[in-house]
Amino acid sequence: MIETVSKNFFMKLANSSSLNKAARKWGLNFGASKVVAGSTIDSAIQTVKALNTDGITVTLDHLGEFVYTREEAAEAADWCVNTLQAIAEENVKSGLSIKLTQLGLDIDRDFCLDNIKKILDTAKQCGRFVRIDMEDYAHCQTTIDILKELRPTYDNVGTVIQAYLHRSLDDVKDLKGIPLRIVKGAYKEAADVAYQEKKRY
Repeated sequence: MIETVSKNFFMKLANSSSLNKAARKWGLNFGASKVVAGSTIDSAIQTVKALNTDGITVTLDHLGEFVYTREEAAEAADWCVNTLQAIAEENVKSGLSIKLTQLGLDIDRDFCLDNIKKILDTAKQCGRFVRIDMEDYAHCQTTIDILKELRPTYDNVGTVIQAYLHRSLDDVKDLKGIPLRIVKGAYKEAADVAYQEKKRY
């Protein structure tokens, strides 16, 4: 019950523009520093260096999703490009994760695709890998479609599969040969598309 309430709460946070901005501004002051690498690219790079020293390879991710203005999406794309350049310049062991809604998917698909290609072109120049995060179920098929569209040109991009979706096994088979990361899945989805309970074996 607590897990369900927490999940619903954070999903509402993710969908709220004003709460998203507040979280980015004040989150580190309320304990987010335990899971957030830094509030700037420079501070994040320093955290990555420390993790690399411990033998850990990481991926950096710009917090925030469900962007609804072109300005915010363009700003997120620029952050991704600047981060990739910083990763290359500092020669740290890190890739980049991106969210399609943060890059304008809900505004205009072609606009989002242009932002992604800008990021992937930079990643290719820097010799880095980019992983497309999987978001809520409503964006699942579109994310896979865009990945397939990108792969003939960019071999440095993959995605995430959420194991609790009923469709996931078929998606893994369909995306054979493409780098995938398998996760449990954090979004609260309906019973007709996602498993609702953990089974013990």
